[in-house]
Amino acid sequence: MVQGGVLVVGVSGEEAATIEKSLDSAELWVVSTEAEAVACIQEHPSIRIALLNLPPALPMLQTIARYPIRTIVLSSSETMDEEMEAIRMGATDCLRRPYSPEMLKLRVALHTKAKDPIMQDEDHVLFDSLLWQAPVGIAVYSGIDAAHLEMVHTNSILLEIMGRTKEELKTLDWRILTHPDDLKEELVKYERFARHELSAYEIEKRFIKPDGSFVWVNMTVSWLYADRPNSADYLVIVKDITEQKELAASLQERERVIQSYFSQLPGMAYRCLFDEKWTMQFVSSGCKSLTGYLPEELIGNTVISFNEVIAPSHRKKVQEEWNSIVHNDTPFSQEYEIITKGGDTKWVYDTGRGIFDDDGTIIATEGMLFDISKRKRQELTLAYYHDHDEWTELPNRRSLVSILEAEHKKAGHALLAVNLTALHALSTVHGFLYSRNLVKRVAIALQSLSDSKHVLFSSYEYQLIFFIKEPTDSAMSLAFGRKVSKKVASLLREERVGWGIGLIELSDAPVEESLTNLLIASEQGLSDFDAGQEVCIFDEKMQEAMRRRTAIERELAELLKHPASSSSSFFLQFQPIWDVKTQEISGFEALARMTSPVLGSVSPTEFIEVAEKAKLIVPLGKIIITKALQFLSLVEKDGFSDVGVSINISAIQLMNKDFFPSLMEAVEQTKVNTMNITLEVTESVFISKFQEVNDLFSHLQQQGMSIAIDDFGTGYSTLSRERELNVNCLKIDKAFIDKLEVLQEKEAITAEIISLAHKLGHIVIAEGVEYENQYNYLKKYRCDKIQGFLFSKPLNVQDALALLKQTNCT
Repeated sequence: MVQGGVLVVGVSGEEAATIEKSLDSAELWVVSTEAEAVACIQEHPSIRIALLNLPPALPMLQTIARYPIRTIVLSSSETMDEEMEAIRMGATDCLRRPYSPEMLKLRVALHTKAKDPIMQDEDHVLFDSLLWQAPVGIAVYSGIDAAHLEMVHTNSILLEIMGRTKEELKTLDWRILTHPDDLKEELVKYERFARHELSAYEIEKRFIKPDGSFVWVNMTVSWLYADRPNSADYLVIVKDITEQKELAASLQERERVIQSYFSQLPGMAYRCLFDEKWTMQFVSSGCKSLTGYLPEELIGNTVISFNEVIAPSHRKKVQEEWNSIVHNDTPFSQEYEIITKGGDTKWVYDTGRGIFDDDGTIIATEGMLFDISKRKRQELTLAYYHDHDEWTELPNRRSLVSILEAEHKKAGHALLAVNLTALHALSTVHGFLYSRNLVKRVAIALQSLSDSKHVLFSSYEYQLIFFIKEPTDSAMSLAFGRKVSKKVASLLREERVGWGIGLIELSDAPVEESLTNLLIASEQGLSDFDAGQEVCIFDEKMQEAMRRRTAIERELAELLKHPASSSSSFFLQFQPIWDVKTQEISGFEALARMTSPVLGSVSPTEFIEVAEKAKLIVPLGKIIITKALQFLSLVEKDGFSDVGVSINISAIQLMNKDFFPSLMEAVEQTKVNTMNITLEVTESVFISKFQEVNDLFSHLQQQGMSIAIDDFGTGYSTLSRERELNVNCLKIDKAFIDKLEVLQEKEAITAEIISLAHKLGHIVIAEGVEYENQYNYLKKYRCDKIQGFLFSKPLNVQDALALLKQTNCT
């Protein structure tokens, strides 16, 4: 069933009647002109679909595209030219005549029910925008032997291109997935790459999908760390080029057909003298449709010579080509432009051969001319978009790489990247086209800074790059970067989103390595946006930080693959929580610890941040919960039925739909009392989804668990809504406790926080207590519990159990 109204524009009365009969369940409006269409759309907001007659309605596409409706063009063309133009101008779909009523009804129904593909899970959108900014498939592999490669990470775009799950790609040999006809060429390149003879390679190949079909891709493989010869990690970037290949195949087939049926296709047969004017002696009747001239106007140069019909820019080339074969009795063919009588430009295919006298002197040429304008336009369009971004019309990344690789000496030049990935988040609020149009506006604004020394490129969907040729010094490049930032600010400040400017001075390093480092610098610039840093210059410190993050991410991924065998590198410690009133241990806080064989001890702040950005925090959190509840089980088995354990939960974990069921599954497996479980969350979880989070806390409390606000007072202020929160406990941040050492008692506000929490019925725990006078202050103002080195540092499982027995049994 068709939902919403349908507007029909510019079709015949007979076709309008057919459409009305086909869409009998829809409200239908039929108009003739653009003005009538706009008035109808404004008067009837229920209109969801517009059916436009092509080509007459082509000019009004951009006008209708301003309204929130989908447009389907009805075409009678035998080629894709007009349909492709319609799509570029904003049409949603094309339907070629003759079409059946059933097909029309189905296409309209599909579009009235379609949803915006950009409205995905919020965390997924955020992850994609910050880490995988380009609309291409990306994977990180580890290993040298082609038969034993390990896929460390991939993004959803690659899974979509391949038509396979992440698990399939991890287990299946990539050689099996490669089309047999393409495998030999790639193996040669891969073996040279594995031996470090190549720093990167690019190949067009086919991957086999699960249903037996294949997808054409452009694949680039490069080392993740080009300056580490022993590294086995490399980056794979895959772009789906199936549509381009199909178009190229279509063009090749058209060329074949033209070659096969030269004698049968309409065109212009000719015989002309071999002179400077190409004086025509004979011209067929096809001359009129091809050139606009009558045969008698060309013969003998009566009105115009054929040399004058040839476009001025091609005349010299045509003459040179003919001169190159005049001494050989060989066929001649070339393509060039002509100017018709009406002033239009056409591309023609000229095929012929020389006519020689008995002495072997060329006296004339004979041949056929064919109109290949449509095919040539397609070829030129394909060639243009091979090196240009379709949205911004800027030269693309492929063009930039070609220019850089052609530079014999790259040192002395610089690259400046504008990172706009933060705009992607606007798509979730305003739609995909809103953020893409912002990128286009930024590109147009930055083009005003372009000149022969500053060339602008579109690298990825949300990244623009300036190639700065031979700046006099770094200060000049920095000054240009500030100009760029100022231009971007004029457009994006009102959107309240940041951007990053990255700068790298080129060396003789491989191009892909330089572009990767530039991306790192621009990402850092985006991260430092709030700090006011306008331009971030790439340096070794930045590269080392990237290596460290990658190493941590790899080790975490390995931990998740083999959690049982990694207890020595990832484990929990437990810090006692001291009850001030009973003078006993009332519980323990579970604290995650990571020890890397390469990096040594890694702080929780560092590896938790890496896990969150790499989308590993949810599975890592499950391991932490399981280990913490296993410890609680040991505590309960030792007879301490009222001693609990506190577990830190991140916002990402909390909002995952699998959080609650997986938590209850862990409780069931360990058989622990839910009354002894406290979940600690930071104030930031309330920023965006207050009610949803608060409802979840209520549900957890109904299961017997307690909720504690960790690091209270340092993040998102919840004091104004404190009474509404479904929480049991406030943990005062260490920063407030430290101030007790430097402030007078009457100056400290910790007592007021304790009093407020008690009035609201909350238990208060003070974190980071290290000195006796802090403890005395907290005791005086009736703080319920304390936690810190004054009582005990975090302990391993056995030490924690021993301290519990020693303290609570005496």
